[in-house]
Amino acid sequence: MAPPSYEVRLAPAAARAFRKLPDGVAARVRAAVKRQAEAAARGSHGKRGGKTLKSVRGRSDRFFRLRVGEHRVMYDVLDDERALLVLGIVHRRDLERWLRGGAPGR
Repeated sequence: MAPPSYEVRLAPAAARAFRKLPDGVAARVRAAVKRQAEAAARGSHGKRGGKTLKSVRGRSDRFFRLRVGEHRVMYDVLDDERALLVLGIVHRRDLERWLRGGAPGR
């Protein structure tokens, strides 16, 4: 029997961004995040290679970037809380600004 999936939590900025997404994109993002939460429960988060999932290391933290079409979902895995925290959902053209902290709500 597989362990239960991690709980998915949205940071306030990510929740606002998610509500603004078109229905089709929102469904794809929801499905991709759910798959990552299930992978985290199996202990394999961050082990998917290629262009879909990347580990991003900043000055003081590390998180993951998940590619979902033209959008990028940044998230962190909180193993001790069994949660996947979505930090942001941005269009790829706005990713650099988001990473520098210039995006609204971050």
